[in-house]
Amino acid sequence: MDTFTAPSPSFSSTCSPPCSPPLSPPLLGTHHLVHRPASPESFLLKATAPTRQNFAFSAELPEEHPLFGDSVSRYHDLLFPVEALRQTMLFAARRYFRVPTSWHPVVASGSAEITHLDTWRSGGTRAGIALELGVKPIDFVGGVPRGLECEATVSIDGERCGTASARLAFLGRGVYHSHRELGRRQSEESVAAGHGELVSPGVPLPEQVGHRDTRNVLVGLPEHIGAEGRDGLAFPIDAKAAAELRFQADAPDDVPPMLFLEVSRQVGLLAAAELRGFVPSHAVLSRWEASFRGFAEPGVPLYCTVREGARRTDGRVCRDAAGRPVVELRLSFVQGNRVVARISASVLQDC
Repeated sequence: MDTFTAPSPSFSSTCSPPCSPPLSPPLLGTHHLVHRPASPESFLLKATAPTRQNFAFSAELPEEHPLFGDSVSRYHDLLFPVEALRQTMLFAARRYFRVPTSWHPVVASGSAEITHLDTWRSGGTRAGIALELGVKPIDFVGGVPRGLECEATVSIDGERCGTASARLAFLGRGVYHSHRELGRRQSEESVAAGHGELVSPGVPLPEQVGHRDTRNVLVGLPEHIGAEGRDGLAFPIDAKAAAELRFQADAPDDVPPMLFLEVSRQVGLLAAAELRGFVPSHAVLSRWEASFRGFAEPGVPLYCTVREGARRTDGRVCRDAAGRPVVELRLSFVQGNRVVARISASVLQDC
């Protein structure tokens, strides 16, 4: 098997050229990535067949981190394993599946779910996280995949407690830029025509979105939309605050995929409090399923609409198998009149 270790803050590793650099450490810190070839030929010849490849990722969950460590709740951050999965896929694409670096990676869909909440509770000690990942190449052109699918199981301190998945597509430079330009033009024209103008009544306190530091607040307070506010809530997204968080983007002017997960959590906590009276410090984003429909442009106003999904016929809050209250939400990220992502999410009240 091939083993890669990425210490922080440098990019050095145990592999030698021409190996691609391992996963980027600024977000993930010190971590290990192990390739587990499915055949002896892959191990001996360093040749990777165009079939599913298995990897193991391990790291310590960070305590001192400007985002992951800034929480008023007692849960480990769901964003960490999702980012580890995404970066593992990018590394596997370049290192094992010969995807050219000139092809632009695009997240087509992604999901994450907490399956055992007790394990996600932070006990104040260093915890280890591990992902067992299966990466499958798809959509071959000339023997090179145009996409990857990945499914992963998540364990914390040796106990399985979650799942994650994603689908990446790789676009040629010309196709990528033409898609970006078309979407940007449509958004800018619709904003100029008066669509997507949202003025927030204020900014939430950090603890309302699960943080302590005001610099990590990415959304404004919501507006009720529709007749008498019955169509849900709309949250403006603070583009400047999002840029300062320095999520890792795949290109300098990309809106990073992880931004959508972090904003989903923040609007989810706010919406659960607004709609069902949840307490943010005891609430957790327990399920997240995203489908991306276009590129979000950093220079165009972005907002998120939230509507409550499945609910009981008697109007009472839904509950999970353990009897804990759960709110099902449907999120849409919009620029002008263009929807760039649709997300289904669950927020659970741990009580």
